[in-house]
Amino acid sequence: MSQSPVERSRSPFNPGYGRQPLVFGGHEQEIDELTRVFSTLDFGENHSILIAGLRGAGKTSMLTLLQNAATDAGWLVISDDASSGLMDRVMETTIPALLNGLDPATKARLTSVGLWKFSASWEYQDRHREVKPLLRNDLVALSRAIDNRGILITIDEVSSGRVRLRELAKFALQVSHALTDGANIMIAFAGIRIDLDELLKQEHATFLRRSRDLTFERLDPHATMAVLRDTAAVGGRQISPEALRRLAEIAQGYPYLIQLVGDYAWRARSDAPTIEIEDAEVAFEKAIKAVMSRVISKVYLDLSDKDREFVKAMTLALVDGRAKMSRIVALMGESDQYVQVYKRRLIDTGYVQRAGHGFVSFTLPYLDQYIRSLVYDDPRDDRRPADSWADFPAPQL
Repeated sequence: MSQSPVERSRSPFNPGYGRQPLVFGGHEQEIDELTRVFSTLDFGENHSILIAGLRGAGKTSMLTLLQNAATDAGWLVISDDASSGLMDRVMETTIPALLNGLDPATKARLTSVGLWKFSASWEYQDRHREVKPLLRNDLVALSRAIDNRGILITIDEVSSGRVRLRELAKFALQVSHALTDGANIMIAFAGIRIDLDELLKQEHATFLRRSRDLTFERLDPHATMAVLRDTAAVGGRQISPEALRRLAEIAQGYPYLIQLVGDYAWRARSDAPTIEIEDAEVAFEKAIKAVMSRVISKVYLDLSDKDREFVKAMTLALVDGRAKMSRIVALMGESDQYVQVYKRRLIDTGYVQRAGHGFVSFTLPYLDQYIRSLVYDDPRDDRRPADSWADFPAPQL
């Protein structure tokens, strides 16, 4: 059945934060194994998952995919981020909201547990007073009340602040106790690699050291073109071979940019049956401007002053996409041992990768071009911008 022009005009690409793409490129086997747990309860190694990757690499979208699949299978879903107060939010806000969504028979079973109190209309009223309410008790009670169907917990934006890491480790410890007590739980943490590694070093994070590890990186050219082509097909349109190649060149396998450039190309002429090369060129300018502003500049601001010195020197030393470490050392004017410290840290963070003996390269497309724009002043920047208020000067006070 063919789609109407209105249906076809709706973009199937999802560049918004955390939105699940209609076509998820890469990790097909892992997605199949993880989502199968929701129907089989055969966890294997999948009780805890660590999802690592750079900004826009697809971590949050992966969490959304898991949440949707778990909900469809009848699981309860607890979703939050790693900001301060996680434990209190889950116990005092998220779990009560889940309780209100349960059927009366389930709430009756929960009442017999003695942890929560409901009104005559079965609305959550209050927590029964305990000496010290524990998350593990809440999770076990919930799991038993829903006949152990399962509870998915997703925690996004793990950061390496000491206070937050300690709270996350305590949260994970409570979950591990609930698992020991028989609750069916899958928990997934998402963040940048170096922050997840810091979490694993915490005193109470032994449970997480046995987690399944998923790393989100750039897709290869074949997978990139497949995501673009198949997503457009979902919306009822084709992409010409020339446009498809151009869009892949622009996206460089970066998941967020794939969705972004696909969306702009789609909207360039949304009523046309095929996305052509001219649509890809329209998307190029818009997508690069957007990704520079929304992602690349934020990544650069995340870096310390010394990290910035390294990546600036690395950018100046780039030849055919990679930089020689000896050249970076010379440009920074520091000892080799000193520079190696920042190299290792940037590799651990995920922004830089080894590219052969004595060489490094950037993992995030366009980061080098953004840095180059900072290193080399554009003479056009000295031009005075047009001022619509020039003929209306402010009065002197």
